[in-house]
Amino acid sequence: MAALEAALRERPGPVGRFLRAAVEQDMPGVSLLIEAGVPHWDAAPLLRRLAEAGEVGTEGWCTEIRAAYRTALNRPTETARQLDQLPISERPREKALERGIDALGDAELLAVLLRTGIAGEGVLELSQRLLAEHGGLVGLARLAPDQLAGLPGLGEAKGVELAAACAMGVRIAAAQGGDRPQLKSPEDVAAYVVVVLSPALLRLPHEELWCLPLDPHCRLIGRPRTVTRGDVDGVDAGPRAFFRTALAAGAVQAIAVHNHPNGDPAPSPADRAVTRRLAEAGRAIDVPLRDHLVVGGSGRFTSLFRDDPGLFR
Repeated sequence: MAALEAALRERPGPVGRFLRAAVEQDMPGVSLLIEAGVPHWDAAPLLRRLAEAGEVGTEGWCTEIRAAYRTALNRPTETARQLDQLPISERPREKALERGIDALGDAELLAVLLRTGIAGEGVLELSQRLLAEHGGLVGLARLAPDQLAGLPGLGEAKGVELAAACAMGVRIAAAQGGDRPQLKSPEDVAAYVVVVLSPALLRLPHEELWCLPLDPHCRLIGRPRTVTRGDVDGVDAGPRAFFRTALAAGAVQAIAVHNHPNGDPAPSPADRAVTRRLAEAGRAIDVPLRDHLVVGGSGRFTSLFRDDPGLFR
């Protein structure tokens, strides 16, 4: 039995991805496998197992073993047949029609979009692998269309379709915020941010600082405005840029919001320093800073007004 045959049955996703890349190379190497999309934590140990078994040597592949792996990769696995074997009521598309789209888990939602799997990997397993490797739906939504297209198992058409679905979700969420919400408490701000801003902010690989300009009744004036991109303690994130944005909207008070791409909403010392500078500048021009929210992953946030009210005095 080939060295990775059992592993391919037990872990068809990662082992199958490794083998699909390896059999295309006459002399597989870790760096070449990584370039082909195999994570380094799979490439090195699996290639070592092939070498220890004598299946890949200094001259490259053992011809018979290489052919055997190609055959195994093209053989339907239990997982690849999984969708057809499920009861009709449990298949993602039928389940959505019968119980509603909210009945689907993340992998099932993704499977509906992808429609088909690849050789040796059914669509549900493909979906589970993509979610596990890229930080769930939020991680996939952060990827550009060309990055999605380059993922093993997707390709150009599916990559663009997935990017379009993510963008549609962001636009729908933004459209829901068309009315002027009243943002009188951290909970009000958090609810607005989670529904309207978070889908856009969570996709970003960098920090952005946003200004929410408010009227005298704490109602949002127009749309939130991006003040700066990059670290919030950068030069462009100072009070001048923030309050120029607020005053241009006709605000009499304002709220600051920025994201943490790592998903942790805990404020840093720099976040607190920026908050203090903004609050001081707001008092000087009589446009008070009501709050500063740090947005993380999964709807988590920190209100600096609640966390450290002394910054605002």
